[in-house]
Parts: sequence; C-alpha cells; structure tokens
Amino acid sequence: MMRASGNPVGMPRAGVRRRATWPLWVTGLCIVAMAGVVSAVDEVTLDIESMSGEGWQARDVSVSLGLPGDEIRATATLGQMQLTALTQPLKNVRIECLELQLSEQRIACPRAKLRAHLPALGQQELNASLVYGRINGDIDLQLHGLQLGDGHATVQARLDEQGWQGKVSLQQVPVATLLAISAELAAPLPPLSGDGLVDLELQARGIDAEVRHATIAAQFSELTVNNESGSLASDALGLQVRADVQHAAGAWRFAAEVASSTGQAFAQPIFLDLSKHALNATAQGEWRADGTLELTRFEVDHADVARGSGHAVLALEEEQPLRALEFDLAALQFPGAYTSYLQPLLLDTALKDVQSSGSLKGRVVVANGEPVQLDVELDALTMDDGTGMLSLAGLGGHWHWRADQAADAAETDDDDAMAERVTPLEGDLAASAASAASDVRAEPGASSASAGLATPVLASNLHWQGGQVFGLELGATQLHFTTRGRQMRLLQPARIPVLDGAIELETFRVRNAGLPAMAFLVDATLQPISVQQLSRAFGWPEFGGQLGGEISRLRLRDGVISLGTTLHAQVFDGEVSISDLRLEEPFGQWPRLQASIGLQNLDLELLTSAFSFGRITGRLSGAVDGLQLFNWTPIAFDARFYTPLDDRSRHRISQRAVENIGSMGGGSAGITAALSSGVLKFFDDFNYRRLGVSCRLRNEVCEMDGIEPAGEGSYYLVKGRGLPRIDVIGSSRRVDWPRLVQQLMAVTQAGAPVVE
Repeated sequence: MMRASGNPVGMPRAGVRRRATWPLWVTGLCIVAMAGVVSAVDEVTLDIESMSGEGWQARDVSVSLGLPGDEIRATATLGQMQLTALTQPLKNVRIECLELQLSEQRIACPRAKLRAHLPALGQQELNASLVYGRINGDIDLQLHGLQLGDGHATVQARLDEQGWQGKVSLQQVPVATLLAISAELAAPLPPLSGDGLVDLELQARGIDAEVRHATIAAQFSELTVNNESGSLASDALGLQVRADVQHAAGAWRFAAEVASSTGQAFAQPIFLDLSKHALNATAQGEWRADGTLELTRFEVDHADVARGSGHAVLALEEEQPLRALEFDLAALQFPGAYTSYLQPLLLDTALKDVQSSGSLKGRVVVANGEPVQLDVELDALTMDDGTGMLSLAGLGGHWHWRADQAADAAETDDDDAMAERVTPLEGDLAASAASAASDVRAEPGASSASAGLATPVLASNLHWQGGQVFGLELGATQLHFTTRGRQMRLLQPARIPVLDGAIELETFRVRNAGLPAMAFLVDATLQPISVQQLSRAFGWPEFGGQLGGEISRLRLRDGVISLGTTLHAQVFDGEVSISDLRLEEPFGQWPRLQASIGLQNLDLELLTSAFSFGRITGRLSGAVDGLQLFNWTPIAFDARFYTPLDDRSRHRISQRAVENIGSMGGGSAGITAALSSGVLKFFDDFNYRRLGVSCRLRNEVCEMDGIEPAGEGSYYLVKGRGLPRIDVIGSSRRVDWPRLVQQLMAVTQAGAPVVE
C-alpha cells in the first residue's frame, strides 16, 4: 500500500499483493523518483507485504520519504528479514536516513541509523553511510558501531562495474562471540568452545557471489579453545595469522603465515609450550577444485626444536592424503624435540621421562603416497630414561634408506643366501660410508618418480660412546650397514661391548621388516660375560661364572625364532648348555618356547648359596629335556638332577637343605621332627652319598622320583653316609606343580630356619 500526505494530487492507491523481487534500495529509489515528480507531496509511504532478492526475504516492509523544506528524510522498517546464510531471522529492523542527498550524479545518505535485533548479537544500533551513483550504479557503504561482545566492528563495502570489494575490521572482539556467530552462520567448523580476544582486518574483492582476492590479518590474545573430545585445546595462547588468497582458473592460490610466542597448545597427541619455544610457519600453495592441496613451499621454525622447509601435495579426499613430500629438516634439537613431539606419545611407556640432548638433520621424500627416501645425520644425540632400561650417549653417524620394491620382491628365503658374509664390495661401501653420507640430501637424479625402482645402495654408519639396554652396560660401538626397502644388512663385523664381555656380530640380516613374514639371521660370538654382573643387571640372585659361546644361525622365519647351535655358559664352576631352542610367536600374545637344557658338574655350594636354599657341597649334573613354555609358563618337561657317579668332592648337606628337599617329596613333617629331636638336633650338617630328584611335568602334575627306590613306593632324594647319617625319602609320586613352584619360591626367599 502506498500513501501520500500533503496537497492531494490524485495519486492512485496501489495495494501490493504479489511478492516484490527487487532489492530494497531500489524500492527507496522509486519513492525518491516519484517525490521528484510530485513536488506538492511532503511525505510518501510504501507498504509491502513481502519482498525478496537473491539470498534474502523480507516481510512487513514499510518505506517512507519525508520532504520537510529543503531536507529529505527516509525511513524503512522491516518486521522480519531472513538471510539464507543465517538460521534465525533479523527482527524489527529500522533504517533512518537523517539527510538524504540528491544530485544528478548520486544519491547519498551520509548520516544513517540502523536498529535491529541480530541473531547471536542481540539489539544493535549502528551508524551508516550510503552513496549510490545514479550514472554508473556504484554503491559505497560504511557501517560503524557494530557491538560484538565488549568489542566492536566496522564494515566498508563498494560495488561498481568492476565488481565488489569490502573490508571488515574487528577490535578486541571476544572469541566466544565469533564462535557463536560461526554456529549461527552454519560455518563448517567442529564444535568448539573458547575464550580470548581478537583483532582482525579482512579485505576482499570479487564479482557477483565469487571472491577473487582476499587478505586477512588477525591477532589473538589469551586464546583458550577446546573441543568436545578434548583432542584440541589451548591456554592463554597468543597467535598471529596472516593470509593472502586469490581465486583464478578454478583454484585458490594462497600465502599464509602463523606465528606464536605465548601460551600453550595441544592437538592430540602433540603438546606445544609456545612460551618456551616460539613457532613461526609459512606456506604458499594452491587448493584445486579436485580437492588437491599443493604446498609449493612451506617453512617451519620452532625455536630450539625444529627448523625445516619443503614441498608437499595432499589429496584431501583420499584415504592416504599425503601424495608427495620433499622435506629438508635443517635441525631437530633435543630436549625440545622430545618434550614437544615425542613425550606425549610415550606417556604410557617406560620412556615417559627421558633426558635428552644433541640434534639431527635430514631429508624425507614421499612419492605416490609411499616413502621413497630417508637420510638422517645424527650429532651427539644422548638419551637416558633414568631407569637403566634404555640410554645412549654420543649417538652419531648417518643413516640412509631407499625404497626398492624390486629388491623386496627378489629377496630370497634361502638361508644360505641370508647368511652371506661381508663381500669385498660391501667392505668398500663400509669404508666409504663417511664420504657417502656427508650429503644427507638426495643423490643427483633422484626424484619422486623413482618410487619403486632399484636405487643405488648408500652405506650407513652409526656409532655411540656408551649406553644401557635393560640394565646391560654397552661400550663404544660402530655399525656399518645398508637399509633398502624392507631389508637391512650388516656390511662388516661389529663388536658391541656388553658388561665385561662383548657380542661380536659376524652376520646380521633382516628382510620383510614390519611385515608378518619378517625374518632375520644372526651369526655371532658371545665373548665371556660375567654372570655375576649379568645377574646384578637383571636383579637376579648373584652368583659366579661366565656366559659365552657361539651363536650360529639364530634366525626368525615364519614367525619362529630358532638357534642352529648349542649355547654354552660357564656358571657355578660347571657348564650349562641350551640346545634345540625354538620360540614361536615371539612378538605375539601367546609366545611358545621349546628347548633342552643340560647341566654338567655344577658346584652345589655356589648354587645353593646363591639361592638361599640351604648349604650343600658336592657336584650336580642333570638335564631338562623337552622343555615347553606357554606364555613363559612351563607346561611340560622331563627334568632330572643328580650327583655324578664320578664325583669325588666332599658331600655335606645342612639341616635347612634337608628340610627343603624333604618338602619337595612330601616328607617335610617327618624330616622336621627328626631334626628337632634326638641326637640329630646337635648337628648343623650331615654327610651324604648321593642326592637327586626328577620331575616329569604333564597337565600341571609333576611325577616325582629320586636317585633310587626306598621301598613301598617311596624313593631316595638324599641317601646318607657315615655318622651322623640322615636319609631324605620322598613319598609323594604325583605333586601339584603350581604348589611345588610356590614352595620352591618360598624356600629360596626365606631366611635360615631356627632349630630348637
């Protein structure tokens, strides 16, 4: 409905029944045009039930124009306005132009007031300026005083025949307010909650609905952001962001920079303390319509942690998005790299509190979604978990790896080929390792296109000054080797000092690394290692002797570790041998071990004193045949231990040892009674002729026997000699194995018995 007041001129009343589809500002211009024709009218009002344009719809629209004297005033009210970009409508919108300027060149309103209830922002009152070019149709718009929480914003926009351009400035705007606006605009952001302030300047230009170029500069202070799962968080973060974006030929070209030097940030599992290690990152690239993101160059400078630069291609819609990468790591410095990148990954492991120092640098190349090259140079890297489980001091050298699918496919399962010793060619490679590894970049001609092709073998070398592994002290060592595809091969013999001995590696090869079909082969010599030091390192009862011998054809094949020779150890002044070793599923949930163990002439006095069993002198031989362990628990064996027939040493046994042996055969009560009464209670130890015990374990039952029968189904465990004489006779033929183990553990850990 349009109404006019003042001197009547016979203007018809027109009721608008259909929805108008022209822009709102066009409606105002129509009124101005009519007012210019009808000079006697001092006020014109147009009521519109509904009207719409691209991306918006308005209802209950009223536009009025007043002509008091030489001044022109215009007012527009909208009961409700719905923008496609908003989930909720704008309500009670009122626009007042206090001074409408008309000329042949333009229509302008330099002093306008805008009042409206805006979604997520509440009631707003803005100052605005609007200029419309009547000749060329240009529009200039400025908005001031938009309240965003305790901050405010200004908007400038221009539309001309070349397109549009705009600028938005935010000053001290709460982040929580911006997040609420983002949710209202249905922005593609994950659900976030946050606090902090932001200063921002956004400039953009384009044509129609298309953005052609945009720049952004933002500074966040005291930024605290969290997501629902807790995988993303920040605290008191200071962040500066700059970006320049251009749209051309169906792609977005960009240059961006992010910098931070205050606060903390967590993106699972990485934790960054930016107050200690400032971060600056830049990237230039292109985001194409097919979802491909190419970083033509990116640089990262994480102070005292990491510096590097490179190029990358990501296909964001694929399962493996990283398609190509060339990254030069100028420096990875410790301890910063450990606390920032590694420690969050190791919080549930024994390496959660490692002390570290040193640095490394290198190069990584990925092509067609697969790694093809890795070069690392280590410089005085030191790591210590503080428990003796793992430490290395002065780790240095060069490691080179190349993908080689052809070599992987040709890798043989022939054990003889696996066992090849060092060849002259390999010796030459090892001798030239230092010069070949001095350049950690790709060799000339190498490129991403070489993925899957055979590549030249580069010798690697690693060395360390010392360290510890599972409590075992390691001496200075140097290794020369090659790694290619899923293969690793030792190039020349290596000596690894361990405690007071050493492991001398002759052969070490690995194939199919990281696959279920992984295999390795080891030939080595174990130079004598003190069993006493070995026991101390593992927290075992300390006893004398040495562990040494040949380790020949120790191999992993088809998930089974086997030993092709017999391992010998000199302990308790005798010899222990291990043969027929077979370990199935060593890295699985239920490992199974088989072996046979032999004992020759062990000194019983050394043995029993080491385990607090009670003193026994003499010699002991025996065997454990058909030993089977399931998940490291014995389930079957045939064991026998006895005094050798040719033993001419002194045979004495203490009261405590007598009691402990008697408990194994079920006669502990009688033994205790005999030792605590009569003349035997005055003796601390006794002579014996022979002793021995056997156990055949099946189904958790140990079938017991001794050195000879003692009548009525019993058997001798200890057969005495001379005076005072004592025999220990077992009466139980079938003994519960778990209970026997508990008894043995109890007697070896208990203190000396008191005989009254």
